Amino acid sequence: MFDDYSVEDIKNDILSDITEFDTREGSFANTLISPTSYKIWELLQSLNAVIPIAFVDETSGIYIDKRANEFGIERKKGTKAQATMKFTGKIGTVIEKDNIFLTEDGYEYILIDTVTIGDNGTCEGKVTAAEAGEIYNTDINTIINQYKTINGLVSVTNTTAAVGGTNDETDKSLVNRLYEYWQLPATSGNVYHYKQWAKEVDGVGDAKIFPLWNGNGTVKVVIASSEMLSCGEEIVNNCRAHIEELRPIGATVTVESVLEKSINISCSCTLNGSVSIDDIKLNIEKKVKEYFKNISFNESTLLYNRIGYIVMDTQGVSDFSNLTINDVTENILIADNEVPVLGALVVNVDGSN
Repeated sequence: MFDDYSVEDIKNDILSDITEFDTREGSFANTLISPTSYKIWELLQSLNAVIPIAFVDETSGIYIDKRANEFGIERKKGTKAQATMKFTGKIGTVIEKDNIFLTEDGYEYILIDTVTIGDNGTCEGKVTAAEAGEIYNTDINTIINQYKTINGLVSVTNTTAAVGGTNDETDKSLVNRLYEYWQLPATSGNVYHYKQWAKEVDGVGDAKIFPLWNGNGTVKVVIASSEMLSCGEEIVNNCRAHIEELRPIGATVTVESVLEKSINISCSCTLNGSVSIDDIKLNIEKKVKEYFKNISFNESTLLYNRIGYIVMDTQGVSDFSNLTINDVTENILIADNEVPVLGALVVNVDGSN
């Protein structure tokens, strides 16, 4: 704000107001004013820090929370992933709650309730991740190890994917919610109000509202995680309960998780030799996922040419051909309750397999 106002500028401004004394370099007045001018300059420079405090953005640090708290908006905490486990072993074996099971990478999941292996030699139980975070979302048949060996228990595995794990809310997300509160007129149970209520729930990154979707007095709320993926059952239930506490009397509210639409991409690339094919594939994957996240809840069409641009713009690619998206060479429509999610990504070299 005062970057162009130097120490010399301050000193000269002060000296220009002194008319009755000698102000030349080396004079008493000049010598006295020099350190004062420097201290004033330091103070003015420190005022730059006031701008991100008064006008919060992603760089404002703790002041984002302080400003948001003025309006009752709090940073959302991360949530824990959950999964269903299948236990196989000796009939009658008791598996106590709080037992820990792990993935090959060492991520821990804790049994919620005590279960007993039945007459068919198996039983099921729910587990929850030891900590909050998206890193605990994992595929089926990946939680396969026991932390502590249980007599009579032969094998364990998760029969459902572990879902529902989210990270603590980012600065960017919190700032966006604060701006939405200021800029969107949420009142009297309108669309903005339902969106605001949904996004207050831990684990909800965004929401899409469908008023009168099933007749008068009905509202559908479709929610997505912070990474614009589907939400677990617990998050959906928490969101439904939160909205039920706040909604206008008489409204019938349905809360659902967004559906993930798998997008498979295949192409052949001519390489210029500057980057390995593995790195090229990783870079394409990263850019495609970012594109999918940006259009989720915002656009209803996934552009074929945009995917082509991403491939061509990737370092190491000099040309490409045979690009298909879900086995077609055209735009892909995304339903109102869907988000695109990258499925298989096949990148061949010069058309070879």
